[in-house]
Amino acid sequence: MPPPFRLTYHDPPPSLARHLMVLFEFSTDIPYIEDLQPGGLGQFVLFPRGHGSTVLAGKPQKIEAKAHIMSGFSVAAPFTMYGPWAAIGASLSPLGWAALTGVPASDYVDRFVPVGDLLGAEAKVFTEDLSARYCDGEISGEEACHEIVQWIAPRLGTIPPRHENLMEATIGWLGSSLSPDLDLLFPRLDYSRRQAERLVERYFGLPPAALARKFRALRSAALLAQDELSDADEAALADAFYDQPHMVHEIRRFCGYTPTRLGGDGQPILKTLLQLKNYTRLQEFRAS
Repeated sequence: MPPPFRLTYHDPPPSLARHLMVLFEFSTDIPYIEDLQPGGLGQFVLFPRGHGSTVLAGKPQKIEAKAHIMSGFSVAAPFTMYGPWAAIGASLSPLGWAALTGVPASDYVDRFVPVGDLLGAEAKVFTEDLSARYCDGEISGEEACHEIVQWIAPRLGTIPPRHENLMEATIGWLGSSLSPDLDLLFPRLDYSRRQAERLVERYFGLPPAALARKFRALRSAALLAQDELSDADEAALADAFYDQPHMVHEIRRFCGYTPTRLGGDGQPILKTLLQLKNYTRLQEFRAS
């Protein structure tokens, strides 16, 4: 029996590994899907097939057969899709978002924005043509991913080196533990605490404390979604939260489900999205 959906990741070229976390192609013939998208990274994404809706920041929003860009979600976002459904795109690092759009990530959290609104009419024409050729069978999902890379690459702007260093240091801090100490972040940054908080929010979409809270929940949920949990992972989870009710509350907020449901078979798309492909790649961000 064929799987209900297909999700394939492709690595970006090494020259763009600091801007693009991963390329992805998703497709399913299921006529109706209800699930949740965990709060995560920014995306440049096409929906060549399918339509539906989601709820972002408490407001319903349509998901149409268009290309969109977003800087990330602050909490898990429920969505409904009518298939057949396809999604093709790239996950953006904080550097990738800033270099491609030139606007603060914090202004676009919890928003799906048509690419033409941020990147101009040329982006709209390119993505409409790409979607049409994919739907006509002229190109595969993998080929579409690589065309997206070729379109993005020459349009990436430069970011001040000090700001790049801030992003690198913040990512290193986020990856230092499941629950990184906020007081250990600011000595890594070449700014006053107030300036650093403002810049982290600008590039990551959330201030440092909220950012750490979100990624603690996402990484913990990904661990709990695994078939087996090592003793070391169990100890890290125990240290990351005050108690079990606190862990349940945080994972439900950022992933939409309680830990007891993450390992089940009822939400196969969510379980796949929770795998650490994007989050481990985020930690590989390094200054060249």
